[in-house]
Amino acid sequence: MGEVITRKRGSNWEYRIELARINGKRNQKSKGGFSTKKEALEAGTKALSEYNNSGLYFVPSECSYSDYLDYWLEQYAKINLAETTYLNYKKKIKIHIKPNLGVYKISSLNSSVLQDFINLKFNEGYSRNTLGVIKGILDTSLDYAVTVLNFIKVNPMNSVRLPLNRAIPLTPTRKKERIVISNYTIKKIFERFPYGHPSYTPLLLGYTCGLRLGEAFAIDIEKDIDFDNGFLNINHQVQFSNNHWKLVKPKYNSTRSIKLDSFTLSHLKKCKERHFKSITFYNEYYKQLKINSNNELNYIEGTPIHLLCTRDDGTYIQPRIMQHTSRVIHYKLNCPDFDYHSLRHTHATNLLDAGANPKDVQIRLGHKNIETTLQIYTHVTEKMQNTTIEILENSNIFNK
Repeated sequence: MGEVITRKRGSNWEYRIELARINGKRNQKSKGGFSTKKEALEAGTKALSEYNNSGLYFVPSECSYSDYLDYWLEQYAKINLAETTYLNYKKKIKIHIKPNLGVYKISSLNSSVLQDFINLKFNEGYSRNTLGVIKGILDTSLDYAVTVLNFIKVNPMNSVRLPLNRAIPLTPTRKKERIVISNYTIKKIFERFPYGHPSYTPLLLGYTCGLRLGEAFAIDIEKDIDFDNGFLNINHQVQFSNNHWKLVKPKYNSTRSIKLDSFTLSHLKKCKERHFKSITFYNEYYKQLKINSNNELNYIEGTPIHLLCTRDDGTYIQPRIMQHTSRVIHYKLNCPDFDYHSLRHTHATNLLDAGANPKDVQIRLGHKNIETTLQIYTHVTEKMQNTTIEILENSNIFNK
């Protein structure tokens, strides 16, 4: 056992390797169809290495971190993590981690190299959120190598730290500043994209409900809107994967119920009425949207689904429509910093500015924790400043 035998069979070559005996009987594995002896030998050597390493296609002590990450993505991340997280990790690994750390053997990675890498990304201006995700990938993947696979004895990420909050990177942090859209601009936006325009409903849901982009395009008229009690239930978001739009859980699994204002509720009732009238009007020409067993939207197979963001003929209005909408807002309405998230940002800021309970705003927006709500959205506006001074004036003993 441990030798690769090659032989010619007709015009092709095959390899044969010895495996462990079973019930005392000889056990072999062979495979043919190779054009040359060299190809057969290389395939046999790889198969023997995989067999000797319990199914792994690499020798752990010689494995590069790049190859190990491929293995970890398939054997751990793809199985245990949400698809959105898995795809995000895969992207971060390809763009950031492999180009800098992939060439190292996993057994040779140490805290110094990893800390230098984190510091490099910090000085390149990446946000703390991006740095946190990258650090999490490094930590989790190497911990798996320690606790599950026994490839290495100690996780070298244990002593690696993110730079302190007061640290200043060499390149300004790549953090997009969110803007609060003025009432004047909001009116201009809805004048440009009025009722009946495909962008109107998702724009309204961003402004009056604070929805994320993917959430706004995943609303099921029949299942997600409680018309009797005036609630919008957020159960999904749409995501583009494998050339299909599919329904997945919202970010942070933030399923929630949002109380609707009277205007938005009235609009959604009109949408429902128009939707089902369109089905009758178009009859056999109506393009019925369906969802299959993989939660993919299509027109061929699966269960019929009645999404809010569809045209009268049934075709799905994709989130990509907001790219065109944003360009119009940038250049025609003179609001160059607008993006869809600006509506969510404005929604939360207006609520807090008017005195809404931050905890209620957190739940409404589906934030993971209240710190996110307070840190991102509680901008000091003139009204807030005046309210603070008014409280101070009323409580100051020198004014009594």
